Amino acid sequence: MNTPATLASKPFRGVIVSLVKKQTVEERRLEILAATCQVVIERGFAATRISDVAKQLNVSNSLIHYHFDSKESLLAAAFEYYARQDVVEMEDDIRTASTASIRMARLIENYVPEGSQDVEWMLWIDAWGEALRNPLMKRISQDLDEQSILLFERVLQEGIETGEFVCPNPSASAARITGLIDGLAIQYAAHEAMMTREDLINAVTWLASAEVGAQPGQISDDSTPTTVSTVPTDTPRIISTSDIQSIRGLVEQYCDTLNTRRLDEWTALWCSDAQWFLFENKNATGPTEIRALLDWSLSHVSDLVQVAPLVVIEAGTRSNTAIGRIIIREDFRLLDGTLVAQSGRYDDEYVRTPQGWRFARRHLTLL
Repeated sequence: MNTPATLASKPFRGVIVSLVKKQTVEERRLEILAATCQVVIERGFAATRISDVAKQLNVSNSLIHYHFDSKESLLAAAFEYYARQDVVEMEDDIRTASTASIRMARLIENYVPEGSQDVEWMLWIDAWGEALRNPLMKRISQDLDEQSILLFERVLQEGIETGEFVCPNPSASAARITGLIDGLAIQYAAHEAMMTREDLINAVTWLASAEVGAQPGQISDDSTPTTVSTVPTDTPRIISTSDIQSIRGLVEQYCDTLNTRRLDEWTALWCSDAQWFLFENKNATGPTEIRALLDWSLSHVSDLVQVAPLVVIEAGTRSNTAIGRIIIREDFRLLDGTLVAQSGRYDDEYVRTPQGWRFARRHLTLL
C-alpha cells in the first residue's frame, strides 16, 4: 500500500517544482530543466556540466543522461523552458490592457531589463553566445526571437485596426523595435552606468512612437503622458511622411559619408548657419568651422564607424523646420590602438532649403 508522498517544494520563477518519491517522466524532466536553469544562472552555459545539474538535484549523472542525450540538448531545452515562460508572462500582462498603446507600453516595460543583474537577460545574452556553438540552441533562440517579434507585430496590427497606429509595415517595425531593445539592453545589462533603465525605455518608446505616428506620451501605461519631447505640447506636430523619410535619409547620409570619408559630401549636409555642439568645449558654427571640427575629431582616431539605430522626427516650431532625437552608436580605434565603443544622443534641428532638408543644429550627449 502506498503511503502519502512527502513534498519538498521549491519556488522557481513562479513555478513550484515538487519533489516527490515517485515522479512521472515529465515531472522529472521539468525538475531537471528548472535545476539546469539555476546552475546556468550561477555558472553560465559554457561552464555548466551534467554533473553540476546532478549535484544540484542530488541524483546521479546517469539519471540526467536518461532524459537528455547530451549536454547540448539539456542546455537548449532548459533555455527554451525558461524563455517560453517569459513569453507567456508577457502575453498575460498585455491581455488585460484596454488599448493597443497600453499593450505596447507594457511590452516594452516587460522586455527591457530590470537592471544589470536581471536574471532573464543574463540568460538571454549568454544564450546568444552559446547559439554560435550549439546548433540546438541556435534553432531555439531564433524561434524565440521570432516569437517576440511576432508579439510586437500583433500589437502593432491591433493598433492599426483600432485606428490608434499608422504603420505601413508592422513586421519591419516590430523587427526594428525589438532589435533596438536587444542592442541597448546588452549594453545596459552587461555594463555599469552606460544608461539608466528610464533612458532605455524612453529610447524604445521614441522609436515605437515614430514607427506608428503616435504623439509623445500616447504609448504609455499611465493616463499621464510621459515626457519624451522637448517641444512645447501646444506646438503643432504636423509633418508629412515624405518629409520624415527625407530627414531619415539625411541622417543616413550623415553616417554613410562619415564612415566612407566622403567629407565634402558630409559638409554639404549642413545649412549655411548651422551649429554643431560636439563636446562641452568643442562647438562650431557654419560649414567651414564644422568641417574643421570634424577634421580635428578624426585626427584622433584611425578608424570610425557610426550607425543610427533610432531616428525620431517631429515637426519643428516654425514652418519648414523639424526636430529629431537620434540615438547613435560609434566604434572607433584611438591612435594608440585602443578600441572604443560608445553610444550617444543627438538632439537635432533641421531646415528645408532649396537643396532639400539640411542640419541646422546638432547637439551630442554621450550616454
